[in-house]
Amino acid sequence: MQNVIIFGRGKFYQSVKTDIHAKYHVAAFLDNKIVLGMEEYLEDLNISAYNPADVKKAGLCPIIIMAKNFWELYRQLLDLEIDEKRILFGVELFPTTRNEKLAFSGKEHLIIESKMLVFKSDKQDVILSNQEAYESHIKYYANQIYKEKCPYIDIIANMPTIPASRVFGTERGKPIDRYYIEKFLDDNRQSIWGETLEIAETTYSLKYGEERIKHAYMLHVNGWGENAIKGNLETGEGLEDCRYDTLVITQTLMFTYDLYNAAENIYRTLRHGGTAFVTVAGISQISRYDADRWGSYYSFHKDALHRLFEPLFGQENVSVKSYGNVKTAIAMLYGLCCEDLVESDFAVYDKDYPVIIGAILHKV
Repeated sequence: MQNVIIFGRGKFYQSVKTDIHAKYHVAAFLDNKIVLGMEEYLEDLNISAYNPADVKKAGLCPIIIMAKNFWELYRQLLDLEIDEKRILFGVELFPTTRNEKLAFSGKEHLIIESKMLVFKSDKQDVILSNQEAYESHIKYYANQIYKEKCPYIDIIANMPTIPASRVFGTERGKPIDRYYIEKFLDDNRQSIWGETLEIAETTYSLKYGEERIKHAYMLHVNGWGENAIKGNLETGEGLEDCRYDTLVITQTLMFTYDLYNAAENIYRTLRHGGTAFVTVAGISQISRYDADRWGSYYSFHKDALHRLFEPLFGQENVSVKSYGNVKTAIAMLYGLCCEDLVESDFAVYDKDYPVIIGAILHKV
């Protein structure tokens, strides 16, 4: 294990202390807080610390500068006429930031040549004139590496600020969020049964409930149609207590201001043993059609649905799942449709990028 001298015992050193002592044998510390000519013995480490001007007492092994803002310490060592080859940089040996980890991920390293600090790489050697120059170049170099690893960065950066469609790609195909909504309902089709109530139509109830449906109703503020119930999920108008076995409420709560009333009405109108299937938008554009008619108030996270429904249904009777990933979220925001992607694009569910969120609410 190589002997080294550590210059600096601050936050940076403390953050990687374990790694340093696992890789090197620390022979001594240098610390400007120690009085010249004095020695501080660190009993817990069995190591002595000295003022940098007393560096000869610490030995002739390499000196690792353990400071993020290392420039003054580096120049101090040069002024003390320390051999350039002895000076090493902790930011290179123990990178902790995203930029430094990328910038020093290959053969890149810092070296002192004729008292000038140089960032050496296969691409180009760059002389660094001060701390700011170091930080600026590390950021630039790291971003170049990042772009090489992720070529789509430039593609996205050059995309227009106007979407391909403002109506979810319906001009050309199926909206991306509909893929997930239908996946959610299809996975739970066996629980769609009996007398059902769906918002504004009966399409999904009949499609996924099939022969299990006794009667399918729609809830609509105008109440048009043979199977329509004139009512309002938010106010409770038209909703009877314990009336339906299944509720299908897709992409509705974003346009419902009083969520707590709506949640209570969902619970109230379900029969005991019944189930509500609710989907809401996570990452989405605003549906201008609905916003102009009802107002648009929310987008959701999983935690919100748990907090909204668990006090009514009980924690054990609420199941929430997010659907989507960064690619499908970007595609939807740009107005692409399902036909623009491939099936495998939809297979990844990333909880940090929910396109829609589905909740299963069971009333016991």
